[in-house]
Amino acid sequence: MNRISKWIIILAIFIFYILPILIEYFPINFEEGNGFNDYARITNLDYKAVLVDEPSISGSVIITERITFDIHAASKNNLFWELWRDLPEDYVDGLKVDYTINYVKQINDDGSETYYEESPKLYWYDSDYTSPIYGPGKWYHSGGPYNEALDRYECVFFYINGIYRDKITFEIQYVMHNAALKYSDVSELYLTMYSESSIKYLESFSGEILIPQKDMPQKGNYIAHTFGTNNHTFKYNESDSINPGYHTFYFNLNKNDLKFKNYNQYLEFTLLSFNEDKHIFTNYAQNNYYSNDVYLEEAKDALQEYDNLPKVAQRNKIIFLLSSIFLSSIIIGYIIYRDKKIKSNNKFYTSNINAIYYRDIPSNLDPYFAASLAFTKSKKKIDIGNIYSSLLLSLVRKKYIELTKKDSDKDWTNKNISIRILYKPTITINNVKSNDENKDSNYQNENNVINKPLTINDYLENQGTKPPFDTQQPIERYNIYNNLLESLTINEEALFNLITKYASGESISMNSFQDKIAKDYGNTTSFINTIDNSIVNIGISKGYLQKADYDGIKKKTNNLANIYILVGIIIILLGNFIITRTRLDFAYGALFILSISLFICAVLLKKFSKKYILLTQSGEDEYVKWKGLYDFLNSQTLMKDKEVIDIKLWEKYLVYATAFGISEKVIKALKIKKIEINDQTILNNPYCFSRSFKTNHRSFRNATRRASSISRSSSFNSSFYGGGGRGGGGGGGGH
Repeated sequence: MNRISKWIIILAIFIFYILPILIEYFPINFEEGNGFNDYARITNLDYKAVLVDEPSISGSVIITERITFDIHAASKNNLFWELWRDLPEDYVDGLKVDYTINYVKQINDDGSETYYEESPKLYWYDSDYTSPIYGPGKWYHSGGPYNEALDRYECVFFYINGIYRDKITFEIQYVMHNAALKYSDVSELYLTMYSESSIKYLESFSGEILIPQKDMPQKGNYIAHTFGTNNHTFKYNESDSINPGYHTFYFNLNKNDLKFKNYNQYLEFTLLSFNEDKHIFTNYAQNNYYSNDVYLEEAKDALQEYDNLPKVAQRNKIIFLLSSIFLSSIIIGYIIYRDKKIKSNNKFYTSNINAIYYRDIPSNLDPYFAASLAFTKSKKKIDIGNIYSSLLLSLVRKKYIELTKKDSDKDWTNKNISIRILYKPTITINNVKSNDENKDSNYQNENNVINKPLTINDYLENQGTKPPFDTQQPIERYNIYNNLLESLTINEEALFNLITKYASGESISMNSFQDKIAKDYGNTTSFINTIDNSIVNIGISKGYLQKADYDGIKKKTNNLANIYILVGIIIILLGNFIITRTRLDFAYGALFILSISLFICAVLLKKFSKKYILLTQSGEDEYVKWKGLYDFLNSQTLMKDKEVIDIKLWEKYLVYATAFGISEKVIKALKIKKIEINDQTILNNPYCFSRSFKTNHRSFRNATRRASSISRSSSFNSSFYGGGGRGGGGGGGGH
């Protein structure tokens, strides 16, 4: 999983999972309006419902509400002109529950009342709200587009003068038809007094439900029940004296009582009448489809089932928690079993060398392979730019090239650095003879065969032989100073061939060299492939690796760890986001336990994976040495150690430290120790201590990436075209 993919996943998790939770529990005030701090909330509600069982208005309830709106417009230029109270339609057992509006009036601060007139139309355009014909001071009852699929649209609107920040109280009265239903053995009055998400802003809710004494069943012949809030039900009282001539069910809920979660956002009341009073308040009610059905036992069972919901939820929480613990133990057990199985199926060697620090250079290893070996069991990643710089320094150290200034008066920059080639091999095809550059490189032999300069690779290809991976050259090499040269590693040879290919004459500027690399994507891609494949080629040929896929188990294990982390994050965010909208709530942290177990497994997998490197015994010993060298160069011991004085060793330190990405450690130690440096060493080259040296690896890396991206893009040549119940809530809208 690359870095971009990880950030995409993190962003998606934030947008789809974290942000909704933040909005739910830490709401910014833009739920019902046009911007920040733009809302009209119902905060206080007085509710009064009077049951009516008369021939002209049977089975209905007359409801009077005093509603207080807390209005906060976003700005004085975006005022509120419209408020509403939802009156959701519904079908209940074959009868349609709908409404008739009696009146709407505003209760002023001084106690006076302002009656609103009914408007003949629903306001739609801006001109409707400011029109002298329509305008504020009116109400409109919208029946809504009722059908079976879209069933919650009925609403009453109040059109007000533009309000910026204020509290306004209205009184509305409406008739709820078919609120009382008749069955063969029972009558039911069911009222959803308030519901939907806007209920969470209520600060007080008081209510009275009045049943005429003549329609009130006798004690023992009725059941009354409330529904909603976090307490599952809310307390009510009964009285025959509060409202003379009526039996009153009443309640008064404050802010502490009005706590809601997603699964209980409603305030509801039901009254069941049975036995000899089974039709006492539905004598004139309409016959619905089920009026001849036996419903009492079903209704009682439904009430019992509702009352048992908290107990069932409690049991489910415990089951969910225990299941989570059990599953967590299985997952952790599997990780431990997996580790044992991998160890039994593979041979992992233990080093014969025990060294914290290693001061000497273990062997003449390729810088890239040395860095890969040192970091093969750690989290540290190799910067390929550092590898390029280390290979370049190694060519300088081995005197195949030298780095000089083009203009001595200017700084060490890529434009002012010249790469001078010190070695150009010449091979006689007939007798395979190597010549120094100080001899004539083009001459005729005794058979008049013209000899030309060839690289070692050219000669070996002519012989039908590929360069050996042990980097031992079959022919001795001498540079222009007649110095016998060390052999090159496969990566050093690849870089040297690039330099000689692009150099015109004996030198090329660093800037030109990198520019050619960026543009010549064919040869650059070949060079990159050589670098990429060198780890396996060197490791197998030198006997350090058991097989080519030496780190396959480690990669698979790390990928599995990343999957566990991703699943853990999804469970802890999405899982909890889902279950907190049910009665499971957080299930005593069940999903947290499961997620934490996945994170623990990921940590274990990451820890185990460090050992899943298929090195040979020789490779394991070599690993300890190179890891010890890295730790030595990266520690303060290098500066304090008085034994390390060999200049040639310091040269190699700089090469490998550059591959490790810690060249500044060696440079700093050199400056502190003030070691006498020979003019012939790379340590005498100011470039190694310049800013350009520190930044060169980035420009070299970027050049190869540009070439690589061009290579990938050139391989594509295609075209495409783009392209609760029967009550409700309320709110307001901006103009």
